[in-house]
Amino acid sequence: MQFTARQGRLNLYLRVFRQGRDLQVLCGGGASHIGAVALAAPNDGHAQHADAAPLAGRADQAIQAGQPGLANQPGHVETRLLALPGHREDALALRMAQSMAETLHCAVCVSAGIHYDNITRAEIQQVEQMAQSLTQRCIAALTKDSE
Repeated sequence: MQFTARQGRLNLYLRVFRQGRDLQVLCGGGASHIGAVALAAPNDGHAQHADAAPLAGRADQAIQAGQPGLANQPGHVETRLLALPGHREDALALRMAQSMAETLHCAVCVSAGIHYDNITRAEIQQVEQMAQSLTQRCIAALTKDSE
């Protein structure tokens, strides 16, 4: 499944792959690359195998939508984030993964890499809005598919 958006010189895409009940999402634009990877999963046992420890049980710390300490509470999305030094796609990837995991009740891995030479602050805001729009279109399409 693929979604695209364009505004002026900016072009953004999402490619979505099903991995069983979970999702792998690639987000790119301009000189695409991997700048950040975000993993989000609901902490309700829905997306976990019976023998797997929850994300919060791992050695690294859970990031809980700005609310540390919620990692072990059912109904919340647990997240992990990796970003390459000097890359700024981390917040975008995290928002996308959290939104999809919360709404679709599955584990979601978002790999994001967007690069435009001499991008302006206004264009960065456009990219963020385009990513949000693509995320909502993706959620709507996947929700429709599951009905």
